[in-house]
Amino acid sequence: MSCVLCKQKKFKIVSSVDSKNNSLLKVVFCKVCGMVQQDPIPSEDDVNEYYSNEYRQDYKKTYVPKIKHVFRAGNLGLDRIRFLKNRGVINGRLLDVGAGGGEFTYLSSKLGFMSQGIEPNIGYSSYARDEYGIQIETGQLSDVNSKFNVITMFHALEHIPDPVRTFGLIFDLLEKDGCLLIEVPNIETNDASPHNIYFKAHIHYFSAATLVCAASKYFEKIDIVSDSNLRILFKRKDVLGDLIFPSTAQVDMTDIRLKKKGWLEYIFKGGGYKKLPLRISKVFIESRLRNKQGLQMLNEMIKNN
Repeated sequence: MSCVLCKQKKFKIVSSVDSKNNSLLKVVFCKVCGMVQQDPIPSEDDVNEYYSNEYRQDYKKTYVPKIKHVFRAGNLGLDRIRFLKNRGVINGRLLDVGAGGGEFTYLSSKLGFMSQGIEPNIGYSSYARDEYGIQIETGQLSDVNSKFNVITMFHALEHIPDPVRTFGLIFDLLEKDGCLLIEVPNIETNDASPHNIYFKAHIHYFSAATLVCAASKYFEKIDIVSDSNLRILFKRKDVLGDLIFPSTAQVDMTDIRLKKKGWLEYIFKGGGYKKLPLRISKVFIESRLRNKQGLQMLNEMIKNN
């Protein structure tokens, strides 16, 4: 296997076990560019089939969103809309890629954007159309053929076999001066539980440097927030360029961070000791939502925003 970014074959193994179920899963670190990825990378056909039919059941244990998932997605959606608007992205035609249950698409459509989404999972995309009355197509990014001013992609790129090709598809769908807001887990964070780092659904594990690199042929970075997740706002380039690879120092930093991951770092430096009280509080808050409907809840969030 060659690296998905630099096409070299100089790897070292960072994990051999799926952290969610202890099955075999080989994850490697590219010693040339710092990319962390599964080995081998699954085929696009296998991935499309999995996300169309199995992923939501495997990781959410449900075929349609539970009300707690709507609550979480709604709050995240409002935060992401604020992020865009605080950076001058306030309206336009918007496409949400990997739209899930449609919460962000609905909220953004009520807060200044002309929004639609694409979601591979049949249950979640059907829920979005039925519950919110929004335009969510069931399918893949490659099925889209319209033009947009803004494209968003939240926790989807890490599931896709070829991130560079994906940025190319997005480039073709954006109008000149269009923006892309993307969010993925941050492999360099210290607050990810060792039970939740390497697993089947995540094909790629991005640092800020490798995410910017994967986009660099088509996009330039405008702003970045780097914590547990990486949230980067990109602007479409006028002229295509070459990939800009991470520096040696950036590759070395990722290598150091991978070596330091473990229970001690997570519990003490990553704040893992705080997670149980927070989880108890979350369970209590979400237990009070049982009688609500998704549309009702999102409309209340908009009113209180």
